[in-house]
Order: sequence, then C-alpha cells, then structure tokens
Amino acid sequence: MADSREKKLTWLNIPNLLTGFRFLLIPAIIALVLSANSDWQILGTLLFILAALTDHLDGRLARRLRQVTAFGNFADPLADKLLTLSVFIAIALRSEFASIATYLALWVAIIAVREISITVLRIWAISQGTSVATSIWGKAKTTAQLVTIITTLALLNFRQISHQIPESAAYYPGDPAVIIAVHVLIIICMLLTVISGVLYLMDTRFDLRRTGRVS
Repeated sequence: MADSREKKLTWLNIPNLLTGFRFLLIPAIIALVLSANSDWQILGTLLFILAALTDHLDGRLARRLRQVTAFGNFADPLADKLLTLSVFIAIALRSEFASIATYLALWVAIIAVREISITVLRIWAISQGTSVATSIWGKAKTTAQLVTIITTLALLNFRQISHQIPESAAYYPGDPAVIIAVHVLIIICMLLTVISGVLYLMDTRFDLRRTGRVS
C-alpha cells in the first residue's frame, strides 16, 4: 500500500500537471485558430504562446524539483509534438494560404513523419537504457517551429485587425508578402526538422552500437 501511494505521489506532480494542461489546450487552440472570429483567433495565438511556455517550464521544474518521471519523459515530448503538428495543420488549412496549400501540406507531412518517427525512437532508446540528449540541431528545430507558428498566427491576427481598423492597414505588408514569408519559414522548419532527425538517427545508432545493442 505504501509503495502504491508513493508511486502515485511521484507521478502526480507540478511538471506532469503542466504537461497534462498542455494536452487539454491543444483542441481549444486548434478550434480558435480555425475560427472565423478574429477575437477567437487572437485568443488562440495567446493560448499557443501559453502552451509553449508550459513546455519550457515543466522541464525546468522537473529538473529543479527532482521530479523527473517515466510518465514525464514520455508525455512531455508527445504533448510538444502534438501541439506543434496540430497548429501546423491548422495553418495549412487556413483559407489565406489556399494558393500554397498543397506545398504546405507536403512540408507539414514531412515534418510530421520525422517528429513521429523520432519520438517513437526516443521512447524505445530510453527503454533500452540509452541516454537521450537534445542536440543543438534539435533545439534549433524547436525554436524555428515556435518562431514560425507564432509569427504566422500574429500575421494572420494583424490581417484581421487591419480589416477592422483601417488606420492599421498601412502597416500590414499585404497578403502576397505574408504568403511568401510564411512559406519560406515553414520550408526552413522542414529542412531543420529533417537535418536534426538524420543527425539524431546517426547519434542514436552510434550510441547503441557502443553499448552492444545494435549488431
């Protein structure tokens, strides 16, 4: 009984609650981003920023409070990937990007394949007792994804505001410029995602060879 209670208390901690909160935010963010109402869209952007902050915070808290758990190691990256991929898909579905929707769908599909594959591999590597560290390329990929999503959502919000407040329209760069900028940003994300994935596969295979787990 005591062991069961101890395991429950170990699992139920602040970092894991933040991770769970991020899971709950995902459907709300997607619904708001795809909403036709500009106010809801702005709220969706703010909630995405909040979710991104919890992703940074829960990892720091887990290490500082010494509350790193198996559940957190599994759920935290999963919530992160689900959040970013869901918003990328929502962006690709926005009518403002209809002219490049096919390209966006392709880039997002490549990102999704990489993210899902590497997440599965990370979970397997951890189960094999192999330490998994985030490389500088992985951090660059994550940063690029967050910057791209926040910038894109902010531009879409600004577009809506420029329609409602004529005085602000002079500062809006225009739909063609926004489409090009977003397309370039997502291509950069895709390239960084693929590069970081390939490098991760190479590093992980080397580690497993060194420990004798891969023939």
